[in-house]
Amino acid sequence: MLNDAFDFVTQTDRPHVHDETRRKIAMLAKEIHDIYKEHIRRSTGKTCDICGGGDLDEKRRVHDCVNGYEHREYASPVLCFNHYCGWRITFRHLERKKKVQLLGLPKPITHMEKLSNFMEINRTVFDETLLSDEDIDLHFTRFLAKQLLKASRKSRN
Repeated sequence: MLNDAFDFVTQTDRPHVHDETRRKIAMLAKEIHDIYKEHIRRSTGKTCDICGGGDLDEKRRVHDCVNGYEHREYASPVLCFNHYCGWRITFRHLERKKKVQLLGLPKPITHMEKLSNFMEINRTVFDETLLSDEDIDLHFTRFLAKQLLKASRKSRN
């Protein structure tokens, strides 16, 4: 629906008939974009539960609902951009390991076997959630412990 309107704005046929309408659509699109950007640039006012860091800019913001906690936002840790990226990577590894376990795939040795496993995982649709809340909380606890160890090593140097 919106794509048709945006396509219409970029067309140049019959300007004497469509110019006013195209101008109004373009102004509305700019207003929508401005509202979106204002919302994105607004500070969350939150700080990372691990390091205490806050929003850096509109792209590197604090995340108050991280992967694995979407269905229970109230329990989600608040993570800065850097810690969120680290958590996202480790969480995806955990999910992938669980999928491999459920599918009974052998441990890949060659690159072709890795690719084959990757394709099989992506082809499979899992109807229920793979990880229990306890698994996710335990994994986050491990992630947090590793982050705290890193921070303590840095503070000693």
